[in-house]
Amino acid sequence: MADPEPNRQEEIREVLVNAVEVQLAALKAGVGFWREWVERTSAFVKSATQTLGAIRSQDKNAKQLLLEMVDQSRESMRAMTELPRNAAARFIRELDEMEKKRKHGGRGTARAKARGAAASPAKPRRRVRAKP
Repeated sequence: MADPEPNRQEEIREVLVNAVEVQLAALKAGVGFWREWVERTSAFVKSATQTLGAIRSQDKNAKQLLLEMVDQSRESMRAMTELPRNAAARFIRELDEMEKKRKHGGRGTARAKARGAAASPAKPRRRVRAKP
């Protein structure tokens, strides 16, 4: 007996739902990136402003304060380089969660549903690992 023809509308719906889910995951990761960027930049601006205020008031050794500000700047830039890695990790986690929901929610591809079989396993994906 031949497999029934997959419902084309269901296939299109599944593709569109998957595309929207991936787009939302990318947007969430992007929002997280910019949120972290604003937080880290604000923290640096606050500390740099305080340091400059102390230098202007001549309360402390200006040379020492400038060295501290350079260290703060260096640390801030180092933290900024982690932001893309963190955003990529968030994106991958979101995709993994969607995949788990699909597997555990009984949702497969439209073609697999039409055949009455489970969705075939996908090729292993290359994953980006983020350092904690």
